[in-house]
Amino acid sequence: LSSGINAEYGGADAVYIPEQPVGIDELQADVSRVIDKMERGVHRGIIMRNEASSPHYKNDFVTALYAEEGAGKFIVRSNILGHIQQGYSPSPFDRCVATQFACKVYRNLEKTLGKESYGPEDVVVVGVIGSNTCFTPICELEMDAKRRVPGHASLSWLKLKPLIPILSLPPPAEEKEMKD
Repeated sequence: LSSGINAEYGGADAVYIPEQPVGIDELQADVSRVIDKMERGVHRGIIMRNEASSPHYKNDFVTALYAEEGAGKFIVRSNILGHIQQGYSPSPFDRCVATQFACKVYRNLEKTLGKESYGPEDVVVVGVIGSNTCFTPICELEMDAKRRVPGHASLSWLKLKPLIPILSLPPPAEEKEMKD
């Protein structure tokens, strides 16, 4: 959801999101725009792609397309933020928190299994809210998610997507300085 907004604020040259399916024509136009930008002396480019943006044009394909078409004009590097955020080996603190979560989950499971009947409120996810470890029923999370992302048509920021290529360009004075 925030990929489109982040792309606009971050000066991305193109953004590929699930809410607006991408086709080969759009990919080719975006590659051409980045090549043109590089040839005019702007030596930076950012392409943002949500992992669910296309079942066919995956990260490897988009990276290879930009690398092949931009060969000799720019270098392509791919970073998958989710992989970066996963981090390294867990610290002792991480292990303590995981142990505390496991203990609380086990106690909650014992309590739930001791009940005579079960309902949707018994299917929970453990998490931290503020400084408290708590259990949230999945049905509440589903309702909250539906409230936050009500549907493609109501995503008002999508109308701003055509501005992305414009906002990624340098101001005219900066462009002139780069040519000098």
